[in-house]
Amino acid sequence: MIFRIIVIAIALFTSQSMMANADNAKGEEAYAEGDYAVALSEFTKAAENNDMNAQYNLGVMYEHGHGVKQSDLKAGEWYQLAADNGHPDAPTALQLLYEYF
Repeated sequence: MIFRIIVIAIALFTSQSMMANADNAKGEEAYAEGDYAVALSEFTKAAENNDMNAQYNLGVMYEHGHGVKQSDLKAGEWYQLAADNGHPDAPTALQLLYEYF
């Protein structure tokens, strides 16, 4: 019984993680095509599910004002969340942002 519960929990976690990654992948595709509205929507969905890549990508969008009003403060918040979730480039992005903030 306990084994079955663990298997179900892992399946649910994996499913949620894959959904977040799918949203981030859609966002990256849209971003590359210059469709910032779709990228913002997809990144936001994935970031709300703790996808560190989507959080980082939102930081980039806010830092550069791509499809959003440029905001170093919001960029920093997203980079911090991405760093907290283990994104390897987020700490450097955050540090560089604060150097020029």
